[in-house]
Amino acid sequence: MRNFFSKTLRRAALTLVLAAVSGLASAGVMVSIDTRTFGVAGGYLDFQFSSPGNGVEATALMSSLVGFDHAVVDLNDNVTPQGGGYLFSNLAFNELAFAVDFNSVYSFDLSFAGAADPVSGYISNFSITAFDSLGNLVGNYDPVTGAIAQYLWTPPTTPGGSGSIGNGPGDPGAVVTVPEPSDWLLTGTGLALMALVLRRRRATGAAPAQMQALAA
Repeated sequence: MRNFFSKTLRRAALTLVLAAVSGLASAGVMVSIDTRTFGVAGGYLDFQFSSPGNGVEATALMSSLVGFDHAVVDLNDNVTPQGGGYLFSNLAFNELAFAVDFNSVYSFDLSFAGAADPVSGYISNFSITAFDSLGNLVGNYDPVTGAIAQYLWTPPTTPGGSGSIGNGPGDPGAVVTVPEPSDWLLTGTGLALMALVLRRRRATGAAPAQMQALAA
């Protein structure tokens, strides 16, 4: 009986950790844009967050901006400054553009949140586009959208559930995306606990065999 409860406890702990990993895997990403790859002196970095007209509400938050100290906000249409960053909503057209020098790396954290959508599964798109000073697209951009990076938010299907972040076509030579550190930590914790459970199962399976060998 005690062995049964021990196994049950281990399985419950593993389930909780894996659920936490799954839930936080969509919390956000860190985005880094190397503008030195564009081949021009300067221009604009443009950000938009959009969805189908009948999609559920979702928000995208740019925070922890690095390299934007001397950047100038050239256009802000329906984007809310928040805590040193910027909050986008997919319920209305929005656009945020910075006039920047294309001689350094610009980075920020990008996180999503939103209402559950159990039926439609509409995806919202956070896109990044780069222009030169004349308004021409630069970078190895997606020929369909013109974006150098696209982050696709799929809302959760149940209230309190977790949405997911996917990547659309863009410029991998200029834009680097990595999960937030908390996601790596939880993933590592989940994998470590899985390894511990497997080791104990092997040890438990080996014990009867050893006892049989001694008895013989």
